[in-house]
Amino acid sequence: MPDIPLAGLLPAWLHRRLLRMAELVRRRWWAWRKPALRGCAVIARNADGDVLMVRHSYRKRGEWHVPTGGVRKGEEPAVAARRELAEEVGVAPDTLVAVHVEEIDLHGARNSVTVFAAAISGDPVADGREIAELRFFAHDALPPTTPEWARTYIAKAVASNL
Repeated sequence: MPDIPLAGLLPAWLHRRLLRMAELVRRRWWAWRKPALRGCAVIARNADGDVLMVRHSYRKRGEWHVPTGGVRKGEEPAVAARRELAEEVGVAPDTLVAVHVEEIDLHGARNSVTVFAAAISGDPVADGREIAELRFFAHDALPPTTPEWARTYIAKAVASNL
């Protein structure tokens, strides 16, 4: 679960609704203020090489992504990647290697994204709040609703041979 103060005290349905509203506000804020952000994306693969994909409760229904998140001020991207995996799916990576860095436009903001390839051995669990569902998919058989940016990040991680 995200480390939002008192979030665990809210009923899950209310937490999901607030996340959807916060996402809309955040996107508008970024479009207006155009801040410089830092983010991370984690391509987590199991022993079979399958990629962990998540469906967020606050994004388009049916769209599958890889775990992502923001890098806090003063935080190293690798620390943020480990934190996001723990928060979103409850696992720690066995290995974690940066495979790509790029600048993207994120709803008007400039976001420097560090992409990590990770090997995991635990059993991830959707928190039922931020993450509505998770599944493993073969890297060459991703769901059709996977955005192009996630496909690109997955291809870079697979090419790294981790």
